[in-house]
Amino acid sequence: MKGIHTLVERWANAWSSGSPDELLSLLSDDCIYEDVPTQHVTRGKQEIAAFARVAMKAFPDLRMEVTCSFATEEAAAAEWIGTGTHAGDFAGLPATSRRFRMRGASILVFRGDKLQRVSDYWDLASSGLLPGAPSGQTGSG
Repeated sequence: MKGIHTLVERWANAWSSGSPDELLSLLSDDCIYEDVPTQHVTRGKQEIAAFARVAMKAFPDLRMEVTCSFATEEAAAAEWIGTGTHAGDFAGLPATSRRFRMRGASILVFRGDKLQRVSDYWDLASSGLLPGAPSGQTGSG
């Protein structure tokens, strides 16, 4: 299981790196990546790369911290805290230039040492990303 936990940490670090290539190196060629709150589903490395470039541009200082994770031999669940600045448009949400902090969870399914599917869950309403939300929103908890 230690290998799976290491892969979960590498996934969070890849998002924090601002490098789509670092994220792509962890994915299977046919990976499916789902951002549940924005209803955005990407399939395959090319689509995921485009999604990651937009997300990393919109949140250039994004930091993902895994606070808890559980794993089986083929999958993991990770609770995380994401922080950063909403510097660019993302999934129909106009840039606010405000800092945010939000809690979320992800389900990660592995095929060998590659991610085959990722589903991210976070609360859009309490994220501070919606227009008119208070600056410095901390999300639930």
